[in-house]
Amino acid sequence: MPNWLRKTLVILITVFTLGTVSPPPHLLAESDERSSTESTATVTNNDFVDISSSTNDSSESDLPNRTWQEVAATYEDPAELQDAFITYTLHQATEQTKEKFGERIEAKRGEEFRTVILPKIEETIIQLSNQLNVEEMRNLNISEQPSKGKSEKIFHISNAMTMKDVFRLHVRRENPPGQGHWFSFHYHEASDNFESHHELGSIYWDRNTPPNWMS
Repeated sequence: MPNWLRKTLVILITVFTLGTVSPPPHLLAESDERSSTESTATVTNNDFVDISSSTNDSSESDLPNRTWQEVAATYEDPAELQDAFITYTLHQATEQTKEKFGERIEAKRGEEFRTVILPKIEETIIQLSNQLNVEEMRNLNISEQPSKGKSEKIFHISNAMTMKDVFRLHVRRENPPGQGHWFSFHYHEASDNFESHHELGSIYWDRNTPPNWMS
């Protein structure tokens, strides 16, 4: 029986009998079996691990309330840990950039960031995760407060044991002569002492000066 029909029958029986009659056991059993199968489904290497799955007892809306180390503690398999790190970090990149943009910039350029820049950030985070061993990955901190005003910081990733940064995601405001205002996304990494700007891409704002971050 199709899952949608089975669910509909369960709901109708419950509603029309005011809960005095339980749905037939086979309907509930099939529903439970399907739920169990879905919750234990695996993903391919090209998919993100679903951090909202029941195996780690969290949800997408709950991610900002959980540190990466708390999430990492729910994973034992190294491959799943790496996929979870990528997913979690991209979630932070999305949410913290939205916060940094503020309402006016987000309304005008938020979607462009997610379609143009975020895939580049994903590639970069995958590269970073490939350079880390399991223990290093488990012991990372991701800063939770982007900077205001005109400062560049979106977030930094640091080693919780040494308290040293390993990765910094930034956005710089640029105004080339005669070209208007741009937001240039880039990152710095510990391998070159954070000296180089590794470009991720730029988004055009306007010829008018953009508002301060988080305004």
